[in-house]
Amino acid sequence: MIQKKYKKDTYNIYTIKTDKFKTCHMEIVFRNNINKDEVTLRSVLTEMLVETSKNRPTRKEMIIELENLYNSYFYGITNRIGNSVLTSLCFDFINPKLVNEDIDNFILFPLDTVFNPNVKDNEFDKTTLEYIKERVKKDIESIIEDPKKYSINKLLTNMCEFTASGIDINGNIEDLDLITPTSLYNYYNEMIKHDYIDIYIIGDLDMDYVSTLIENNLKLNIYKDHEITYEVENKLTNKPIKVYDNYDFSQENICIGLNIDNITQYEKNYVAHIYNMILGGGSLETKLYNRLRNENSLCYNCSSIYQKFDNLIILHTAISKENENLAIKLMKKALHDMIENLSEDEIENAKKLITTTLNMSEDVPGRIIDNYIFKNLYGLEDIEVRIKKYNNVTKKEIINFAKKVKLNTILCVRDGENGKD
Repeated sequence: MIQKKYKKDTYNIYTIKTDKFKTCHMEIVFRNNINKDEVTLRSVLTEMLVETSKNRPTRKEMIIELENLYNSYFYGITNRIGNSVLTSLCFDFINPKLVNEDIDNFILFPLDTVFNPNVKDNEFDKTTLEYIKERVKKDIESIIEDPKKYSINKLLTNMCEFTASGIDINGNIEDLDLITPTSLYNYYNEMIKHDYIDIYIIGDLDMDYVSTLIENNLKLNIYKDHEITYEVENKLTNKPIKVYDNYDFSQENICIGLNIDNITQYEKNYVAHIYNMILGGGSLETKLYNRLRNENSLCYNCSSIYQKFDNLIILHTAISKENENLAIKLMKKALHDMIENLSEDEIENAKKLITTTLNMSEDVPGRIIDNYIFKNLYGLEDIEVRIKKYNNVTKKEIINFAKKVKLNTILCVRDGENGKD
């Protein structure tokens, strides 16, 4: 794979030339510091930009054009990365060489769709917007139907009320109702004006030609030089608390929020991942799984999630209400096990699992682009280097890291009392 950067005046193009795949993958990436008041607008705009365009003002016309481009696929994703927000407009298409098609037809489609939207008189199309708003509303409401997502959202809202970690990237119904065709177009212009814009492409293409083609068809005249921050300062400011939330799921859901204090960049990038893999992020032999299911048959699933840019780890399980206290006790024991009962076999298994996951990411174009994005934005090292450093992590380093993991909040979501202990 040959990586190359084409620096333009107001944006950059990053390419990976490879003949490993029969398809190509292109992403137009907008990034900025996150703003809680704008996340709902951004969620709607992401969907709006892939639905129609000025030259294809109906969904039917968009679908026909995608079919003409050999069933290409165009979609949008918005994610929060710590203090920042990234919106990727993604385009998957067949290598034009394989179908004797002009490469221009493929590359220009996402550019035209994103930068020439379906706007008239400074407004997005009202009918399309109402349809998109209804779809986004269903996405927001669907979280209530997912016990794990609902519980984790509630935990973060409670635990990180004053930081970006507590922001739900999907937005909220109240802000959704206020969005109009004019306000959405105003936000679109603000995003073009203030967001950094990068374009990533992977495939067996003439990347010099692709770069020139984009430059000739994408004229952005606004320079950006403001700082984007990624890391969120979530510090433990009070003694651990237990919080209840009322919702009638079939089981009680327990989430435990953990802060990680005063860790080095090496611990953040490597030790923390292995720690989390052993604790609850890996196989069916994790500390949480052994304590809760194998030894006590309390649950079907349990997991831990390491949120690198938030300096947090979140534990989750679902149990019968009468087992609440026992489950919390066992989850705390699993955390203690990471200091007092850590085996070399567990460490080696975690390293093997991480190595396998990293190697598999090289088989998916979108995952390769993800790695490239984080390499550019956050200094993520190449996979070969990362695998080597993971394999060099020691038991002592994991234990020292485990001592920096502090309990913050225990959230119990159940059909019952509501309050704090």
